[in-house]
Amino acid sequence: MAGIFERFKNFPKAAPYIVVTETAERFSFYGMKAILSTFLIAQFFNPTNNPALQETAEAHSNEVTHLFVALVYLLSIAGGILADYFLGRYRTILFLSIVYCIGHAFLAMFDTNYQLFYAGLLLIAIGAGGVKPNVSVMVGDQFENESDANIAKLYDIFYFGINVGAFFSMLITPVLKNSRYGAPLAFGVPGILMFLALVTFYFGKSKYKIKLPKHTRKTEKISFKEQFMSVWKVLVVFSFIPIFWALYDQNGSEFVLQAGKMDLHFMGVDWLQEQIQVVNALLILILIPVFSFGIYPLLEKIGIRVTALRKIGWGLIVLTLTFVLVAWIQTQIDHGVTLNIGWQLLAYVLLTVAEIFVSITGLEYAFSQAPKSMKSTIMALFFFTVFLGNILVSYINNNTQAGGFFSHYKGADYFWLFTGIMAVNALLYYVAIWAFNIRDTVTVDSVRDELHQ
Repeated sequence: MAGIFERFKNFPKAAPYIVVTETAERFSFYGMKAILSTFLIAQFFNPTNNPALQETAEAHSNEVTHLFVALVYLLSIAGGILADYFLGRYRTILFLSIVYCIGHAFLAMFDTNYQLFYAGLLLIAIGAGGVKPNVSVMVGDQFENESDANIAKLYDIFYFGINVGAFFSMLITPVLKNSRYGAPLAFGVPGILMFLALVTFYFGKSKYKIKLPKHTRKTEKISFKEQFMSVWKVLVVFSFIPIFWALYDQNGSEFVLQAGKMDLHFMGVDWLQEQIQVVNALLILILIPVFSFGIYPLLEKIGIRVTALRKIGWGLIVLTLTFVLVAWIQTQIDHGVTLNIGWQLLAYVLLTVAEIFVSITGLEYAFSQAPKSMKSTIMALFFFTVFLGNILVSYINNNTQAGGFFSHYKGADYFWLFTGIMAVNALLYYVAIWAFNIRDTVTVDSVRDELHQ
């Protein structure tokens, strides 16, 4: 443990506590989410494994999973407002982490009770929604100077920690679900990790720079117009990210169901279909240092500036290509060809590159561009884009169940539909950046300069 904490010597003393808290919390979240789609089908939507009901059960499961994720990120708005204007970040995280733990307990204890299981999902959504934007902002809060280059480095480590938790949870919980103890153990272990996150966060209190709402409002002296313009430019960028999440978050639902129709024997191992998601987390752990210390410096060296706006644009394009590959895979499956899971792993490589370009950049961008008194709220607005993306996918799956317009998009056509949506979204992003003259550095100071020109 001492060796791990030694790695943080160049960062604020609070850094290891925040990173470990986030790692454990993400284990809890991704662990339960990894098995949610398949559990809902087997336990509630098609327990008899009737082939005639499977397609509808899969659509229903996808709808519920995306609706749950959407609710988590919708409630992040409430968490951000609660922290910025009432409780402050520390107390918001502490109190809602307790709710989070209770939600996990419900999943473990009431895995056969439809209503109480859903109550557990609701409690987790409330807890995760409150914790998510505030832990992310507390990373930057620990620095005296918001222009400190170490902030970006710590966000890389923070995101690395997220994926350490995600990697091990997605590897372990499917095995636990298939053990003799089944769902109660598979949902219970993530609950234990969430309790560990709560304890770790509490014991770091003496190390934190705790900013209360009244303190940030006193230290920030900008006009309402300057504040509005700063937030407006951030929202223009954020408006194109919901479609990114609509496609990206299918790796935890539609990708899992597609994997179940493929040859899961790869590199001498017979994988469980839920375990394939672990590749995304593993690739993040590998590719973050590759991009941070290799690819980005190389691009700068050859004269290509690596900026936040460019990285987001690159991510939208790469995710479009990801879905071209996923749609091709589904086409082969629809034609009766059983492809090896290695093809989907290639799609995960592209998906992960897109995530590095958009998701990590979005965290840094949300913190660095927000007025001091709105840090949690702006971070929550970034996470709100996840809500919008998942609501879109949930609606499409609901419409499919009901025999509506989107019921025509089945099999490969479903993935081609999202490929087209993403391609248009990427094009409009570049048009908007040009039309609204969005700069690669949008700060309160730069907005003030524009207003006075």
